[in-house]
Amino acid sequence: MNTGKGQRDGFLFLKQVEGADGVVQTVCRAEKHPLNPLLPLGDVHEWDSAHCAPWSSQSIIYDAEERLFKAWYAGSDMQLNKWWATGYAISEDGVNWHKPVLGLHEYNGSTQNNIVHLGRGPVIKDTDEPDEARRYKGIRRIQGVTGEPEYSEYGARAVFSPDGIHWTDGAKIDPPEWGGRPPDVGVLVRDDQDPDPSRRFKTVCQEMVHIDAPHLKQKAVSERHHHKGRAKFLLYGPDTEHFRYADVNPLISPNDGPLGEEEVHHVMMSPYRGDWIMTYEYGWNYPNGYGLYGMYGADIRLAASDDGETYTRVNGHQPLIARGHHTQWDSGVLVISDKPVVKDGKIYLFYGGAGDDFTSWPPENTRSFDWLGSGSGGSRVVRMGLATLREDGFTCMETIDRETPGYLTSVPIVMTDRETVLSVNVGDVRQNRSWIEVEVLDAETDEPIEGFSREDSTDCFVDGLQQAVSWGGRGISHLPADRFKIRFWIYGAARLYGYQFA
Repeated sequence: MNTGKGQRDGFLFLKQVEGADGVVQTVCRAEKHPLNPLLPLGDVHEWDSAHCAPWSSQSIIYDAEERLFKAWYAGSDMQLNKWWATGYAISEDGVNWHKPVLGLHEYNGSTQNNIVHLGRGPVIKDTDEPDEARRYKGIRRIQGVTGEPEYSEYGARAVFSPDGIHWTDGAKIDPPEWGGRPPDVGVLVRDDQDPDPSRRFKTVCQEMVHIDAPHLKQKAVSERHHHKGRAKFLLYGPDTEHFRYADVNPLISPNDGPLGEEEVHHVMMSPYRGDWIMTYEYGWNYPNGYGLYGMYGADIRLAASDDGETYTRVNGHQPLIARGHHTQWDSGVLVISDKPVVKDGKIYLFYGGAGDDFTSWPPENTRSFDWLGSGSGGSRVVRMGLATLREDGFTCMETIDRETPGYLTSVPIVMTDRETVLSVNVGDVRQNRSWIEVEVLDAETDEPIEGFSREDSTDCFVDGLQQAVSWGGRGISHLPADRFKIRFWIYGAARLYGYQFA
């Protein structure tokens, strides 16, 4: 591994870790905001009185130009015959949200609402787009909305907007692999890491796949002979109107997950520090007699990729965002927005949540209750929440019991810039109780270099994203050798999130 200024290493893949003793990789539990749920439900007479959350329309961004968080969210009312629209909301801090009255679409005889278009789908702001009319890009899933002839088609379209509010239709999106089936699109991202311009834009759709899990084969459910679950498929294209399926699919499937995983429903997929992050809805069914095959539950878990196409689950048994306790608003099902917001050293993860009353989902889990319309779980209340992580905080390295010491050792490093400074991203530290020490090893012998042992290291016991590392007042640039390894000693409950040469 060569390193110079700007080199940064977290612990998603452990590619830079040669070995460890008493230290493990952990998926860090995102901290839920104490004011959750955040985005206010509409009143009983308003269009978003039942659903008001990232759910199919699931894009939330931070617009640095306008210094605003912007949300395009899915909304629906309390009618049993479900229909969907996309609402627009803004916030200065990501916590307190405002729904502007836009006057664009009629609901119950009034245009005094914040609906931006009918249907659902993801949105991005493309700051590199020269055509201002196409600065905002989206994909709108069309569902044949009753009473709106201009939307009475079936499929998906690219949509464009100069401001994220006023949208015009582009081309209909219909890759031949869909075969005329309705696309269920949930992600849209511009990928500037990919050197191939024909893959500049990426989207993710879902399809049903047969689930091979042994525990499902043992289910005695006469009405359901062949168990199927949702998996995600990747598409890419040079723009948002011409997509093709990726060479390797499915992108992520329940069949690749741990025992018990039955659905991969909504996902977040985003470039992150040269790699790719995916958070996904990990779904399963409780065999508790609700519906044909039990009550659906879901939380949010983590996967990662170094090429944007082949994803590996990161500790698939550990939730990134856990469900709430019984009786809490998000105790039943969680869904994730399609992209993170990284701002001021913090990662914002917006999610939708429903309680334990979210029963009889998906629709095929019901016994032909026609009065549900397209409902099942869709007739339940769904809200929006926020969970946050520190930067590089998707995973960390910690000791196996968060009490007794352990260490991890890097692969050999070649220093290419003698002006560099080594810093660490550490948390849960406390003087004399939980801290981190750093020593530098000879790359050939694994022996500490004189003057750079852990005894010479200044203890890292102050929480921070970039805590400088030194040995008796000397930095990494004072090393007598250009090739070395780094060994991180972790004590107590301290967590190491990453390290950086800057």
